[in-house]
Amino acid sequence: MQLKRARIAVTLFASASLALSGVPATAFADDPADLQSKVNDAYSTLMTYSNELEAANNELYQLQSDLESVQAEIQQTEADIEEKQQELEQGQAELSQRLAETYKQNSSNSTLSVVLGASDFEELLSRVYYANSMANRDAELIDQVKQTQQELEQKKSDLATQEQEQQQLVSDQQQKTEDIQSKVSEQQSYYNSLDSELQTALAEEAARAAAEQAAAEEAANNNQGGGSDNGNSNNDNGGSDDNGGSNDNGGGSNNGGSNNNGGSSNNGGSSGGGGSNNNTDSGNAPSSVVDIALAQVGKPYIFGTEGPDTFDCSGLVQYSYKQVGISLPHSSQAQCNLVKNKGHLVTNTSYLSPGDLVFWGYGGSSSSIYHVGIYIGGGRYVHASSPGVGVITSSLSSNSRNFVGGGSPV
Repeated sequence: MQLKRARIAVTLFASASLALSGVPATAFADDPADLQSKVNDAYSTLMTYSNELEAANNELYQLQSDLESVQAEIQQTEADIEEKQQELEQGQAELSQRLAETYKQNSSNSTLSVVLGASDFEELLSRVYYANSMANRDAELIDQVKQTQQELEQKKSDLATQEQEQQQLVSDQQQKTEDIQSKVSEQQSYYNSLDSELQTALAEEAARAAAEQAAAEEAANNNQGGGSDNGNSNNDNGGSDDNGGSNDNGGGSNNGGSNNNGGSSNNGGSSGGGGSNNNTDSGNAPSSVVDIALAQVGKPYIFGTEGPDTFDCSGLVQYSYKQVGISLPHSSQAQCNLVKNKGHLVTNTSYLSPGDLVFWGYGGSSSSIYHVGIYIGGGRYVHASSPGVGVITSSLSSNSRNFVGGGSPV
């Protein structure tokens, strides 16, 4: 977000003029220019923390999603265990029944009965082979049952361990996110206090300049009261001094002071600057993605929301496109992947068109996206910036660090 620097034009007059004005010549605790520099630095830090918060929240969402996947797999494994347990019980029942029938038929001399009951040598071999085969098959069934039990129990144990580890990751990430949120809140308060102090200083500076101008004009008018022709001709020259004193342009430092609004546009006021783009790039009616997004300027930022009253960055994009019948995922990374997979991602901003998405990623990488906005033309974009700032418009040139590129998602 680009901060508008307040242009402070202070007209210095002689000490006599200050005496006439009745304005004390005391200095400010902080010069407005110094305050503006502090505000800029504070806002830059706030944006850094806000980007970190968004990335932390994205990571938290991903970890929570992974945990849900593990838990779903555990449920499926438990269902598989139940199914295998039923198969095991059925196999054990069949094995028990077969053994019982064997014992009933042959009593305790089953092997001897098999041998002595043969009518010839070939039948004897056949009976021995059959008896051995049945014994081997029963042994294999028992081994398979035991192996199935062991595999299922091991899988259940592994998944339980994985679930525990994933829960710890989620807990750690939640703490990290809360810590960053605390930093954002503290920095937002600091920024707000500096900005308020700056606005007060600028207002006092504007009042001082206006008083000095009034004193100068009063002094000039008093000089015109001499009445001599020479005095009058001098007054004509003095009149030209009025034109020089037409430091009404110096009083135009009031206009510089009116840049206070430009300064306060840090909080959403760059929406004012961006607002001028509303009519440039689109019509007044919200008939396009750009119009819809710009209509949200000033609304609060709340992570995980997608309108209509609050937004996070990808939520604003999703909401704006949804209003024109286009469905997009609620994830800055997923939105970037969509643009990239369509072959629309460009890094040269001159190729961007209003309505294209613009992305930022750690190290400028498209695989680590942490922020997204909607390009509105003229080198500007609209986005849900951060907590305490909300939906604003900003300049791409003021936020070029880690810029990945942009393009159409359709």
